[in-house]
Amino acid sequence: MKSFLHAVATLSGLIIGVGIFGVPFVTAQVGFKIGLFWIGVVGILVMAVHLFYGEVVSATPGKHRLPGYVGRVFGKSGKQIVMITDLVRFWGLQLAYLIVGGTFLSLLLAPYFGGDAFSYSLILFAVVALSTFFGVRFVDKIGFVLTWFLLGSVLTIVWRAAPYVQIENLLVIGKGGFFLPYGIIIVSLAGAPAIPEMWDIIGRRKKMFRAAIVVGTIIPIIITALFAWAVVGVTGVGTSLEAIEGLRGALGGRIVTLGAFTGLLAILTSYLVIALYMQEMLRYDFLVKRTPAWAGAISLPLLFFLIG
Repeated sequence: MKSFLHAVATLSGLIIGVGIFGVPFVTAQVGFKIGLFWIGVVGILVMAVHLFYGEVVSATPGKHRLPGYVGRVFGKSGKQIVMITDLVRFWGLQLAYLIVGGTFLSLLLAPYFGGDAFSYSLILFAVVALSTFFGVRFVDKIGFVLTWFLLGSVLTIVWRAAPYVQIENLLVIGKGGFFLPYGIIIVSLAGAPAIPEMWDIIGRRKKMFRAAIVVGTIIPIIITALFAWAVVGVTGVGTSLEAIEGLRGALGGRIVTLGAFTGLLAILTSYLVIALYMQEMLRYDFLVKRTPAWAGAISLPLLFFLIG
Protein backbone atom coordinates (compact mmCIF):
# COMPACT_ATOMS: atom_id res chain seq x y z
CA MET A 1 0.00 0.00 0.00
CA LYS A 2 2.87 2.38 0.76
CA SER A 3 4.37 1.84 -2.70
CA PHE A 4 0.91 2.23 -4.26
CA LEU A 5 0.30 5.58 -2.53
CA HIS A 6 3.77 6.85 -3.48
CA ALA A 7 3.20 5.90 -7.13
CA VAL A 8 -0.21 7.63 -7.12
CA ALA A 9 1.35 10.74 -5.57
CA THR A 10 4.10 10.79 -8.23
CA LEU A 11 1.57 10.82 -11.09
CA SER A 12 -0.92 13.18 -9.43
CA GLY A 13 1.86 15.53 -8.35
CA LEU A 14 3.17 15.82 -11.89
CA ILE A 15 -0.30 16.28 -13.42
CA ILE A 16 -1.49 18.97 -11.01
CA GLY A 17 0.83 21.71 -12.19
CA VAL A 18 0.40 25.33 -13.20
CA GLY A 19 -1.91 24.19 -16.03
CA ILE A 20 -4.77 23.79 -13.56
CA PHE A 21 -4.83 27.57 -13.03
CA GLY A 22 -5.71 28.11 -16.71
CA VAL A 23 -8.67 25.72 -16.73
CA PRO A 24 -11.22 28.02 -14.98
CA PHE A 25 -10.59 30.85 -17.46
CA VAL A 26 -11.19 28.76 -20.59
CA THR A 27 -14.13 27.07 -18.86
CA ALA A 28 -15.69 30.46 -18.15
CA GLN A 29 -15.23 31.45 -21.80
CA VAL A 30 -17.36 28.54 -23.07
CA GLY A 31 -19.61 27.90 -20.07
CA PHE A 32 -19.15 25.52 -17.16
CA LYS A 33 -21.15 22.66 -18.71
CA ILE A 34 -18.98 22.62 -21.84
CA GLY A 35 -15.83 22.97 -19.76
CA LEU A 36 -16.90 20.05 -17.58
CA PHE A 37 -17.61 18.03 -20.73
CA TRP A 38 -14.06 18.62 -21.97
CA ILE A 39 -12.54 17.78 -18.58
CA GLY A 40 -14.36 14.44 -18.75
CA VAL A 41 -13.52 13.69 -22.39
CA VAL A 42 -9.88 14.72 -22.17
CA GLY A 43 -9.61 12.89 -18.85
CA ILE A 44 -10.67 9.65 -20.57
CA LEU A 45 -8.21 10.21 -23.44
CA VAL A 46 -5.34 10.95 -21.05
CA MET A 47 -6.23 7.90 -18.95
CA ALA A 48 -6.03 5.74 -22.10
CA VAL A 49 -2.62 7.19 -23.04
CA HIS A 50 -1.29 6.61 -19.53
CA LEU A 51 -2.53 3.01 -19.49
CA PHE A 52 -1.15 2.31 -23.00
CA TYR A 53 2.22 3.75 -22.01
CA GLY A 54 2.08 1.72 -18.81
CA GLU A 55 1.68 -1.45 -20.88
CA VAL A 56 4.76 -0.53 -22.92
CA VAL A 57 6.78 0.19 -19.77
CA SER A 58 5.75 -2.99 -17.96
CA ALA A 59 6.28 -5.22 -21.01
CA THR A 60 9.74 -3.93 -21.98
CA PRO A 61 12.78 -5.41 -20.21
CA GLY A 62 15.34 -3.08 -18.69
CA LYS A 63 15.09 0.52 -17.54
CA HIS A 64 14.19 3.11 -20.17
CA ARG A 65 12.43 6.41 -20.70
CA LEU A 66 10.45 7.41 -23.80
CA PRO A 67 13.42 7.66 -26.23
CA GLY A 68 14.55 4.18 -25.20
CA TYR A 69 11.12 2.65 -25.76
CA VAL A 70 10.80 4.36 -29.15
CA GLY A 71 14.30 3.24 -30.09
CA ARG A 72 13.45 -0.41 -29.53
CA VAL A 73 10.68 -0.15 -32.15
CA PHE A 74 11.83 2.52 -34.62
CA GLY A 75 15.58 2.26 -34.28
CA LYS A 76 18.28 4.86 -33.72
CA SER A 77 16.72 7.64 -35.81
CA GLY A 78 13.40 7.43 -33.95
CA LYS A 79 15.23 7.43 -30.62
CA GLN A 80 17.18 10.56 -31.56
CA ILE A 81 14.06 12.42 -32.74
CA VAL A 82 12.28 11.74 -29.44
CA MET A 83 15.42 12.69 -27.51
CA ILE A 84 15.49 16.10 -29.22
CA THR A 85 11.77 16.75 -28.66
CA ASP A 86 12.00 15.64 -25.02
CA LEU A 87 15.05 17.80 -24.35
CA VAL A 88 13.46 20.90 -25.89
CA ARG A 89 10.12 20.28 -24.20
CA PHE A 90 11.41 19.53 -20.71
CA TRP A 91 14.19 22.11 -20.68
CA GLY A 92 11.54 24.63 -21.70
CA LEU A 93 9.26 23.44 -18.91
CA GLN A 94 12.05 23.77 -16.36
CA LEU A 95 12.71 27.31 -17.51
CA ALA A 96 9.03 28.14 -17.06
CA TYR A 97 9.05 26.53 -13.60
CA LEU A 98 12.06 28.64 -12.63
CA ILE A 99 10.42 31.89 -13.71
CA VAL A 100 6.93 31.31 -12.32
CA GLY A 101 8.12 29.42 -9.24
CA GLY A 102 10.40 32.28 -8.30
CA THR A 103 7.46 34.67 -8.60
CA PHE A 104 5.29 32.52 -6.31
CA LEU A 105 8.10 32.09 -3.78
CA SER A 106 8.74 35.82 -3.81
CA LEU A 107 5.06 36.56 -3.13
CA LEU A 108 5.21 34.26 -0.12
CA LEU A 109 8.60 35.12 1.40
CA ALA A 110 9.68 38.58 0.19
CA PRO A 111 7.35 40.42 2.62
CA TYR A 112 9.26 38.75 5.49
CA PHE A 113 12.80 38.27 4.19
CA GLY A 114 13.08 40.73 1.31
CA GLY A 115 14.68 39.86 -2.02
CA ASP A 116 13.34 39.72 -5.56
CA ALA A 117 11.81 37.02 -7.75
CA PHE A 118 15.18 36.39 -9.46
CA SER A 119 16.82 35.44 -6.16
CA TYR A 120 13.95 33.17 -5.19
CA SER A 121 14.15 31.42 -8.57
CA LEU A 122 17.77 30.56 -7.77
CA ILE A 123 16.69 29.21 -4.37
CA LEU A 124 14.05 27.07 -6.08
CA PHE A 125 16.66 25.76 -8.50
CA ALA A 126 19.01 24.88 -5.63
CA VAL A 127 16.26 22.89 -3.87
CA VAL A 128 15.41 20.93 -7.02
CA ALA A 129 19.06 20.36 -7.97
CA LEU A 130 19.95 19.06 -4.51
CA SER A 131 16.87 16.84 -4.32
CA THR A 132 17.33 15.23 -7.74
CA PHE A 133 21.03 14.62 -7.08
CA PHE A 134 20.05 12.02 -4.47
CA GLY A 135 17.89 10.11 -6.98
CA VAL A 136 14.43 8.64 -7.34
CA ARG A 137 13.91 7.42 -3.78
CA PHE A 138 14.73 10.78 -2.25
CA VAL A 139 12.57 12.67 -4.76
CA ASP A 140 9.78 10.16 -4.16
CA LYS A 141 9.77 10.87 -0.41
CA ILE A 142 9.73 14.65 -0.88
CA GLY A 143 7.19 14.52 -3.70
CA PHE A 144 4.88 12.29 -1.67
CA VAL A 145 4.61 14.85 1.14
CA LEU A 146 4.38 17.85 -1.21
CA THR A 147 1.64 16.24 -3.32
CA TRP A 148 -0.69 15.71 -0.39
CA PHE A 149 -0.05 19.30 0.73
CA LEU A 150 -0.87 20.36 -2.82
CA LEU A 151 -4.15 18.42 -2.88
CA GLY A 152 -5.08 19.86 0.51
CA SER A 153 -4.25 23.38 -0.64
CA VAL A 154 -6.41 23.14 -3.80
CA LEU A 155 -9.29 21.67 -1.79
CA THR A 156 -8.94 24.52 0.73
CA ILE A 157 -9.42 27.03 -2.09
CA VAL A 158 -12.50 25.08 -3.22
CA TRP A 159 -13.84 24.99 0.35
CA ARG A 160 -13.24 28.73 0.85
CA ALA A 161 -14.94 29.55 -2.45
CA ALA A 162 -17.90 27.16 -2.15
CA PRO A 163 -20.17 29.45 -0.05
CA TYR A 164 -19.83 32.18 -2.70
CA VAL A 165 -20.67 30.02 -5.71
CA GLN A 166 -23.64 31.38 -7.66
CA ILE A 167 -25.64 28.98 -9.81
CA GLU A 168 -26.21 31.57 -12.51
CA ASN A 169 -22.44 31.82 -13.06
CA LEU A 170 -22.37 28.10 -13.84
CA LEU A 171 -25.26 28.37 -16.31
CA VAL A 172 -23.92 31.25 -18.42
CA ILE A 173 -22.65 30.24 -21.86
CA GLY A 174 -19.56 32.23 -22.83
CA LYS A 175 -18.64 33.46 -26.29
CA GLY A 176 -15.59 31.24 -26.74
CA GLY A 177 -15.52 28.48 -29.34
CA PHE A 178 -16.58 24.97 -28.37
CA PHE A 179 -13.04 23.56 -28.70
CA LEU A 180 -11.33 26.41 -26.81
CA PRO A 181 -10.73 24.46 -23.55
CA TYR A 182 -9.27 21.37 -25.24
CA GLY A 183 -5.61 22.43 -25.41
CA ILE A 184 -5.44 23.94 -21.93
CA ILE A 185 -7.16 20.93 -20.35
CA ILE A 186 -5.00 18.34 -22.10
CA VAL A 187 -1.88 20.18 -20.90
CA SER A 188 -3.27 20.32 -17.37
CA LEU A 189 -4.11 16.59 -17.21
CA ALA A 190 -1.20 14.95 -19.07
CA GLY A 191 1.36 13.14 -16.94
CA ALA A 192 2.98 10.40 -19.05
CA PRO A 193 6.59 11.19 -18.00
CA ALA A 194 5.74 9.94 -14.49
CA ILE A 195 4.73 6.46 -15.71
CA PRO A 196 8.25 4.90 -15.81
CA GLU A 197 8.99 6.38 -12.38
CA MET A 198 5.82 4.74 -11.04
CA TRP A 199 6.92 1.37 -12.41
CA ASP A 200 10.19 1.64 -10.47
CA ILE A 201 8.48 2.86 -7.29
CA ILE A 202 5.82 0.17 -7.27
CA GLY A 203 8.31 -2.67 -7.52
CA ARG A 204 7.20 -3.87 -10.97
CA ARG A 205 3.88 -5.36 -9.76
CA LYS A 206 1.68 -5.11 -12.82
CA LYS A 207 -1.86 -5.14 -11.36
CA MET A 208 -0.96 -2.60 -8.70
CA PHE A 209 0.81 -0.53 -11.37
CA ARG A 210 -2.33 -0.34 -13.51
CA ALA A 211 -4.46 0.55 -10.49
CA ALA A 212 -2.03 3.30 -9.50
CA ILE A 213 -2.20 4.77 -13.01
CA VAL A 214 -6.00 4.84 -12.88
CA VAL A 215 -6.18 6.38 -9.40
CA GLY A 216 -3.30 8.77 -10.05
CA THR A 217 -5.10 10.08 -13.15
CA ILE A 218 -8.62 10.21 -11.67
CA ILE A 219 -7.58 12.32 -8.67
CA PRO A 220 -6.33 15.26 -10.82
CA ILE A 221 -9.44 15.00 -13.04
CA ILE A 222 -11.69 15.39 -10.00
CA ILE A 223 -9.51 18.13 -8.47
CA THR A 224 -9.46 20.05 -11.77
CA ALA A 225 -13.26 19.82 -12.12
CA LEU A 226 -13.81 20.98 -8.52
CA PHE A 227 -11.35 23.86 -8.94
CA ALA A 228 -13.06 25.02 -12.15
CA TRP A 229 -16.49 24.73 -10.46
CA ALA A 230 -15.40 26.81 -7.48
CA VAL A 231 -13.64 29.58 -9.43
CA VAL A 232 -16.17 29.90 -12.25
CA GLY A 233 -19.02 29.65 -9.75
CA VAL A 234 -17.67 32.68 -7.89
CA THR A 235 -16.36 34.89 -10.71
CA GLY A 236 -18.33 33.71 -13.78
CA VAL A 237 -17.35 35.32 -17.08
CA GLY A 238 -15.09 37.65 -15.09
CA THR A 239 -12.75 34.76 -14.23
CA SER A 240 -9.16 35.99 -14.40
CA LEU A 241 -6.49 34.36 -16.57
CA GLU A 242 -4.71 32.77 -13.61
CA ALA A 243 -7.97 32.08 -11.69
CA ILE A 244 -6.88 33.33 -8.26
CA GLU A 245 -6.71 37.13 -8.63
CA GLY A 246 -10.38 37.21 -9.64
CA LEU A 247 -11.33 35.65 -6.30
CA ARG A 248 -9.83 38.52 -4.30
CA GLY A 249 -13.02 40.59 -4.40
CA ALA A 250 -15.15 37.83 -2.87
CA LEU A 251 -12.65 36.05 -0.62
CA GLY A 252 -10.17 38.77 0.34
CA GLY A 253 -6.43 39.17 -0.05
CA ARG A 254 -5.54 35.96 1.81
CA ILE A 255 -6.84 33.88 -1.09
CA VAL A 256 -4.01 35.31 -3.23
CA THR A 257 -1.46 34.12 -0.67
CA LEU A 258 -3.10 30.69 -0.59
CA GLY A 259 -3.09 30.67 -4.39
CA ALA A 260 0.63 31.52 -4.46
CA PHE A 261 1.33 28.69 -2.01
CA THR A 262 -0.73 26.28 -4.12
CA GLY A 263 1.04 27.41 -7.27
CA LEU A 264 4.45 26.95 -5.68
CA LEU A 265 3.57 23.40 -4.63
CA ALA A 266 2.18 22.66 -8.10
CA ILE A 267 5.41 23.85 -9.71
CA LEU A 268 7.71 22.09 -7.24
CA THR A 269 6.03 18.68 -7.54
CA SER A 270 6.14 18.88 -11.34
CA TYR A 271 9.66 20.35 -11.48
CA LEU A 272 11.09 17.51 -9.37
CA VAL A 273 9.57 14.77 -11.54
CA ILE A 274 10.57 16.41 -14.85
CA ALA A 275 14.16 17.07 -13.73
CA LEU A 276 14.49 13.49 -12.48
CA TYR A 277 12.92 12.13 -15.69
CA MET A 278 15.52 13.94 -17.81
CA GLN A 279 18.35 12.76 -15.61
CA GLU A 280 17.24 9.15 -15.90
CA MET A 281 16.57 9.48 -19.63
CA LEU A 282 20.20 10.46 -20.12
CA ARG A 283 21.38 7.64 -17.85
CA TYR A 284 19.25 4.75 -19.07
CA ASP A 285 18.71 5.58 -22.75
CA PHE A 286 22.02 7.26 -23.60
CA LEU A 287 24.33 5.69 -20.98
CA VAL A 288 25.53 9.01 -19.56
CA LYS A 289 27.15 8.62 -16.14
CA ARG A 290 25.13 9.65 -13.11
CA THR A 291 26.70 13.03 -12.22
CA PRO A 292 26.98 14.36 -15.81
CA ALA A 293 23.38 13.20 -16.42
CA TRP A 294 22.22 15.08 -13.34
CA ALA A 295 24.08 18.24 -14.39
CA GLY A 296 22.91 18.00 -18.01
CA ALA A 297 19.28 17.55 -17.02
CA ILE A 298 19.03 20.79 -15.04
CA SER A 299 21.86 23.14 -16.10
CA LEU A 300 20.70 24.49 -19.48
CA PRO A 301 17.41 26.00 -18.19
CA LEU A 302 19.42 27.75 -15.46
CA LEU A 303 21.83 29.10 -18.08
CA PHE A 304 18.98 30.49 -20.19
CA PHE A 305 17.44 31.99 -17.06
CA LEU A 306 20.69 33.69 -16.04
CA ILE A 307 21.22 35.26 -19.47
CA GLY A 308 17.66 36.58 -19.52
